[in-house]
Amino acid sequence: MRYTLYQLLMLMFIISFCPVSSYAQDQHESLPVDQNGNVNEDKLSPKQLRDFQELVELKVAEFQNFLSIISDPKQSDQTRELAIENALRLFMPNSTMQVGSVKNKTLIKEYPLSIYLRRLKNLEKKYFDISITFYDLALINDWEKTNTGYVTTATYFQRFQGKSRDGKIMYEDKTSKNMDVDLRNRKDPFYEENKWTVLLGDIRVAEITPKKSVQ
Repeated sequence: MRYTLYQLLMLMFIISFCPVSSYAQDQHESLPVDQNGNVNEDKLSPKQLRDFQELVELKVAEFQNFLSIISDPKQSDQTRELAIENALRLFMPNSTMQVGSVKNKTLIKEYPLSIYLRRLKNLEKKYFDISITFYDLALINDWEKTNTGYVTTATYFQRFQGKSRDGKIMYEDKTSKNMDVDLRNRKDPFYEENKWTVLLGDIRVAEITPKKSVQ
């Protein structure tokens, strides 16, 4: 599917405002309180945590969508550049991405996420046609409480395929990846007040299965 610049901008509008929606505050549910009956602003209720898990699923899906756009040579350069910029907004600063390949042996490398996205866009110099698709639903683990908020891990599954000009598959693999997720009470730059928000983090290769490789 080819995306217009307008469609991509609308997609980012939805993502940008989701973290400050009713996920963070449910007026119909009692907030966690301490032993003195005071509201505990550093803790979320089970219902709120479940809501934020749903938000994580949305953010992972949007990131997957951006990867497909960035890697697709058929998309306009402006659309792909905007996808890179907005994909980075989903993540914590200094997040990293592991990438794996399998030829004679499995090779895993790690890059700053911004560098990885640029490398992904430039794969069009190696392959005439590139396809990144995703299979199965992303798996979101339960939240774990930390001193700063909550953390969890999301696992997603992708298929990469690179073709030559004559349509032959040059490389193909299936990879599962684990993504760190951070939930904490941050100052929202738009509303200029603290909000519970989700940011994605480092991504690691969990498993990689080669399908076909042609030298």
